[in-house]
Amino acid sequence: MRILILGSGGREHALYRKIKESSKSERVFVWPGNGLVEKKDRVDAKPIEADFNALKEFIEREKIDFTVVGNETPLVNGVRDALKQKFPQHTVFGPDQNSAALEGSKAFADAFMVEAKIPHGESVVVQSLAEAKDKLQNSVFPLVIKADGLAAGKGVSIHNDVESAAQKLSEIFEKKIFGASGNRVLLQKFLHGVEASLFALCNGSEALLLPTARDYKRALTHDQGENTGGMGAYTPAHHLTNGQKKFVLQKIIQPVLEKFKYKGLLYVGLMVASEKDDGVAVVEFNVRWGDPETQSILPLLEGDLLEYLCWTDGGAADFPLLSSEGVKFIPYMRGAVVNVVISAKGYPANFKKSIPIVFPKIKDAKLHTIGAGIREENGKYFSTGGRIFSIVSYGKTKDEARENAYKYLKDFSVANSHSMPDLYWREDIAQGI
Repeated sequence: MRILILGSGGREHALYRKIKESSKSERVFVWPGNGLVEKKDRVDAKPIEADFNALKEFIEREKIDFTVVGNETPLVNGVRDALKQKFPQHTVFGPDQNSAALEGSKAFADAFMVEAKIPHGESVVVQSLAEAKDKLQNSVFPLVIKADGLAAGKGVSIHNDVESAAQKLSEIFEKKIFGASGNRVLLQKFLHGVEASLFALCNGSEALLLPTARDYKRALTHDQGENTGGMGAYTPAHHLTNGQKKFVLQKIIQPVLEKFKYKGLLYVGLMVASEKDDGVAVVEFNVRWGDPETQSILPLLEGDLLEYLCWTDGGAADFPLLSSEGVKFIPYMRGAVVNVVISAKGYPANFKKSIPIVFPKIKDAKLHTIGAGIREENGKYFSTGGRIFSIVSYGKTKDEARENAYKYLKDFSVANSHSMPDLYWREDIAQGI
């Protein structure tokens, strides 16, 4: 099978690494990929966003059998619909444009959750600064402000008072920091508890759960700083009981399947407030693999990931599926995986680019690196984005995996002493709960 993965981040590199393990993968391309993806497999082209003509030509020319859509932008812009119209028999991993609106529009997702009676943070949608400031007067703090459209994981902020909330709203509506994505804004009730990320592979009528992950959104150690696309993660995260997983499947994921005939990966960001079966609420829906959770989840999965992905678009389900209390889930190994993101200092705001990066030799088979905002030039590496790469570590326990990851980062600090003033990572990934 000839496979094409769309995207350039850590999520796509992790998918590439896992899919290449499949005996059924004849060739795997990544469009455009990043500097840690093998050069021969990178497509030297601009990222796919809304113009799919070059993509269709590539699929025809390279005889691609299966397209795996990694990032949200092409999904929200209808890449599945476009490919299915051109190539009806072509296998695509990812939902259609209508389903992708669950991530593409926070207001759309909020309206759906109200209709389906899905527990979530209640929201008020505003469309101007004047309207937003008026609603602020009766808001309860802390308050979550969310840009309606896509904002690369940076469109969410939490505020403890009217003044800071009003300032953020002014930046969104007047300074247009999120462009058209901020034309509508949600003022959302703050949910208390512990965050958990639950992923489900969906084939239009059924769902298979993957192991849960814990993501770290804030930029700085001890959950300080701004929200980011994610500064690290670990798997499995034991924040959900079997009863809660069953509740999520029946009361949250099943309504999505029924409404949208959803195919692909459904990411349910949850807030766990208690151990009761219904002690969870939805923070957000995403319609693709999470980044950095994917880097932690994939190394633990047993079986052939390619088969699981094909199953979502009509492939045969001839692989073992485990079940617990009626909840089907993909088998995974014992142990834990910790992923620490190395970023440019200042991310997600202003940060330096073209930072030279040197990778110390990895001697432990339980460690590997995953690229993100990084390019390769004649065997040398330079940063291109805020999140540069991840160190991913497996261990028999979470603590062992964490220790190995941070041990590598000590060696990395020595090898990159010239660049350390421009680099940053959180020191508390997988620490505690």
